[in-house]
Amino acid sequence: MTIHPQARFEAQVSDDAITREQTFRAWIARKESVCPYAPGLAKFIQLPEINEYCMEHVYFLAKQLQEFYAAKENGKRVGRWMLMPHKEWESHAEAHAYSEKVFWLLNAAYFHLMRDEHSVKLALSHSLPGYNRGHKGEILNPVVGNLPNTNANIIPARSLFYSALSPLYRSTQFYRYSPHCIIPLVYASEFEELKQKHPSVTERVCFEMACGGLFEVFGDDLSFDATAFRKELPIWGAVIDRVAEIIRGHAQGVSSHALEAKGCPASNLGVFRMCSQDLVNRFYGKYTENLSVLNDILRQTNASPKQVISACFAGSGLYTIPDYV
Repeated sequence: MTIHPQARFEAQVSDDAITREQTFRAWIARKESVCPYAPGLAKFIQLPEINEYCMEHVYFLAKQLQEFYAAKENGKRVGRWMLMPHKEWESHAEAHAYSEKVFWLLNAAYFHLMRDEHSVKLALSHSLPGYNRGHKGEILNPVVGNLPNTNANIIPARSLFYSALSPLYRSTQFYRYSPHCIIPLVYASEFEELKQKHPSVTERVCFEMACGGLFEVFGDDLSFDATAFRKELPIWGAVIDRVAEIIRGHAQGVSSHALEAKGCPASNLGVFRMCSQDLVNRFYGKYTENLSVLNDILRQTNASPKQVISACFAGSGLYTIPDYV
């Protein structure tokens, strides 16, 4: 791995950045983050002002990435890389645009370290193959580096999962909320490791994320029976899958139960968001006796079943803007 000698940016640590880092570390220590990957050894850096796609930024990020890969404390790998934007974001739109720009620059930096200049060019033109986008253009599989090989169930050791958090959300229970704007990265392999070694943790976090999605859209005053919701949530997910399968099957001229009509959770959610409310209402009417929590939320919010289910499964991609009713 080599860093280009023309890298002219240096990591800056302002008093403001130090304060933001301390606040964020304290927030993590109080276990106020839903994310199970938040605790652990972390390396924080303050990003320079980034306004364009240029090789100077690539060289700077490549240097920082190389240092992160080598970072250890007391013989243990530092597994969290926290990138602090030059300034706080002022809107979801700004956050989305900024985080995607850094995402592609980081991919370019990764492939620069790998001496793959062709992929560097593809990253800077947003043309790297294999990335899928959601209904709002958000990247659904935000991995920096080589993408996991799902067929062989192999996750490259140096690939990083990328996310973006901010205080712009109205509910502190939402899983993308944080006290300051920050871009955290963790080794992508940790997701599969946690799922295999601690499935109960993964299940708990998924449930808390679902609750957070509802609070973000409908407000923290929303009330529902958490125990009942935990049992009912799989039905909500099944509605998303079946609606997507029906639409996909109809489009392809096959049975909704055919293999061609199946899809992954992210793609099914994307199809669900674009379907008609009438189709969702049909499933709601069919299973309404088993949907006591959904019935209760509908009474409190005057929203449609589609709006409530969409809110529950709001999160995906780099920086998702919730669907407000």
